[in-house]
Amino acid sequence: MRDGCFNILLPVIILPSFFLICLEQMNKVLLTLNVILILAVGILYYYFFEYRAEDEHRIKDANAAVANNFKIAYFELDSLQEHYTYFKEVRDELNRQESQRTKQLDNIRANYMNKLKEYNQKGATMSQTDQSNFEQQLRTLQNNYEERQQQLGQEMNALYMQKMQNVKQRIQDFLKSYCRDKGYAYVFAASSDDYLYYKDTVRDITSDIVDRLNEEYKASKKAK
Repeated sequence: MRDGCFNILLPVIILPSFFLICLEQMNKVLLTLNVILILAVGILYYYFFEYRAEDEHRIKDANAAVANNFKIAYFELDSLQEHYTYFKEVRDELNRQESQRTKQLDNIRANYMNKLKEYNQKGATMSQTDQSNFEQQLRTLQNNYEERQQQLGQEMNALYMQKMQNVKQRIQDFLKSYCRDKGYAYVFAASSDDYLYYKDTVRDITSDIVDRLNEEYKASKKAK
């Protein structure tokens, strides 16, 4: 009988101990996992801040390099226009075109003045019909002059804009490679009408630019 009772009570005695042992093992496992997680988070934070520090350091180095290499220069626009062969040829061509247009207008105006002079000389002896015809001719000549003057002015402005744009484009194309080779970040065109109140002559590259532009233009003409 006692053996039977002992057999019945034995599981009741052993089970709590077993659960206690399992619980203790689980606590050890959880503790170990927590320690591992804490270490992992610490390592991640370390690498994160280390990466940020390195990244900030690289950014500072890059900014410092840019600041040290931030070179600026300028050229005197008036001097370039005076010595750049291509610009002088363009200017001469525009002057010729302007002279031709002025000559056309002068011819129309001369015809008008001659007709007006003739009208004044014959006005007293002309019939009413002749006077009306003369007056109509004078109005026609005057209208022709005004219309032609407006037309030639528009054509001249368009031609001037086109030619000046060609000059500007040549200079810009040249400066792209020139600044890349010399390390310039900006090159300004200075003149008496600009807002540059002070210019360091050390950064004046007018002479070098003019020489190189003329060499380039001379080579381009030979290639044609």
